[in-house]
Amino acid sequence: MWTTVVYGPKKGRTYGTGVLQSSSSPLLFPNSSSTLQTMEEMEVMKKQIMELTQICTANDDKFAKFSKFEELVKKHMLQVFHDEEDNESDDN
Repeated sequence: MWTTVVYGPKKGRTYGTGVLQSSSSPLLFPNSSSTLQTMEEMEVMKKQIMELTQICTANDDKFAKFSKFEELVKKHMLQVFHDEEDNESDDN
């Protein structure tokens, strides 16, 4: 099985589980220090994902509150508009 990267900084590299491996491909089983670095990077990414998920949840809550507020304002503005129309018709 072989995979070629199409986008990004590693574009054009081919990764695989076969015996043949080009010089531009990283090792299938990298040394322990690069594995440790990769694991640390994954932990950082997990933390960032959790933080972004919390931010998105907070934004969703704010948006829901704003939508309710917007609905109330529209309802109130419609009532004000109808009241003004009623007042104008009473004046005539």
